[in-house]
Amino acid sequence: MKEFFKTLLRISCFLFIFYMLESRQYIFAQKEDIISEIRERGYIALVTNAEFEPFEYKDGNETVGIDIDIAKEIAKSIGVELRIKDVSFDALPLELSRGNCDFALAGISYSEDKDQNVDFSEESYFDAKQAIVVPKESKIKHEDDLYGKKIGVHMGTTGDIYCTEHFKNSEISRLPNSTLAVLEMISGRIDAVVIDNLPAKNLVAKHAGLIKVLDDYLFEEQYRAVVPEGSELRDYIDEILKELKANGTIDKIVENYVSGPSDFGHGFWGLIYNGLINKGRYINIIEGLCNTIKITCGALVIGVFIGSIIAFAKLNKSKNILMWLLKKLADFYLTVIRGTPVVVQLFVIYYFIFVSTDLSKVAVAMIAFGINSGAYVGVVLQSGILSVDSGQYEAARSLGLSSKDAMIKVIFPQALKNVIANLCNEFIDLIKETSVAGFIGIMDLSRAGDIIRTQTLDPFVPLLTVAFIYLLIVTTLSSVMDLIERRLRKSDIR
Repeated sequence: MKEFFKTLLRISCFLFIFYMLESRQYIFAQKEDIISEIRERGYIALVTNAEFEPFEYKDGNETVGIDIDIAKEIAKSIGVELRIKDVSFDALPLELSRGNCDFALAGISYSEDKDQNVDFSEESYFDAKQAIVVPKESKIKHEDDLYGKKIGVHMGTTGDIYCTEHFKNSEISRLPNSTLAVLEMISGRIDAVVIDNLPAKNLVAKHAGLIKVLDDYLFEEQYRAVVPEGSELRDYIDEILKELKANGTIDKIVENYVSGPSDFGHGFWGLIYNGLINKGRYINIIEGLCNTIKITCGALVIGVFIGSIIAFAKLNKSKNILMWLLKKLADFYLTVIRGTPVVVQLFVIYYFIFVSTDLSKVAVAMIAFGINSGAYVGVVLQSGILSVDSGQYEAARSLGLSSKDAMIKVIFPQALKNVIANLCNEFIDLIKETSVAGFIGIMDLSRAGDIIRTQTLDPFVPLLTVAFIYLLIVTTLSSVMDLIERRLRKSDIR
């Protein structure tokens, strides 16, 4: 019996060793498969949020920072180029869970909630501390003084989670990025800001004499790389991060981005120079303007097309089953589109409907805003058609025109004339609505202004520039609309 158990133990050990070897080979094969796939396509896709200096931020139209340089090292080790997708911080988990990228680096710390949908690397690449930033003359000296105060945080970060859990009697202001939180504090709207220590030091350097970082840190954390859930790329990234830490590459990268003297200008012309000219920041404005115009024009064409179909479907008196279904579909479409915010529609279309397509973000935005605009254009055209006297249609039919020709050649031109002002107003509203395109990482006009504002910590120049451009576009369109209306009035019978 004793010999039997010894033999059984040997067999079990052999099987366990065999299983471990096979599992190791399988994991290695999987890892090689994903690396081969990346090498075959020639690039690795990184998603980040370029509003977290010095880890990722915009320098002109280029995305730079500590995380970006580390990502370039990872791409270099694989032998491919790095492609960067810039989105809002709260959209990072969606980009990863939807498989729109290979990995993310954005100063992301581990949390159980985030780990539900994505996988974190085992290896960290930076040890961070949650710092408390206060005005220079603030009476806040340590963590206990934050109770009952107004605290600003970068929405969705571990600082946000910590403050929500520990300062329940405090008012938490959640801002899109840490720079805006600091600007809120400088303006006196909040008492303190909780952000990561290195960005905090950079902000203090740029706001000479206005703010300070307390010696009392809230807690320590580690930044990690993040991959889609179940991705075998995580093991490879872990190996690269270990190597980059061991040979001192990461330390050198961090040293390169330690903030030096501030370029925050003095005087009006200094602000203009730093806000628009220095480091080619005007390029962001130009790119944003071009994208805004592209999205608006594309959305207008789609909106007019959809709106025309909706108007004709709603007014068609045919009783066949297909037309009945079309009318019901039109009613459903109008209810959903007019009853939900445009930014929610943009998220749904981008992250769910077109998640697995190769369409550019600008093209997706055109479709999203076009679908939204189509509902309002349809209602405008419907009211325009109803405003035409019914005798016009009967007269056209009595002259031998078909129902279709009577509508297209007689009714529609008159309806268009009646609603041209409303259509132009819809076009103007559409231009301003595209300002939310930045939520999916498009460099539109508003996002360009936000990026410059986070770089310079000056809200005056970028916001004024963006507002002026929007005002110029709107006034130009209004003038064109007035000219069209005057020309149309010339044909009126007096």
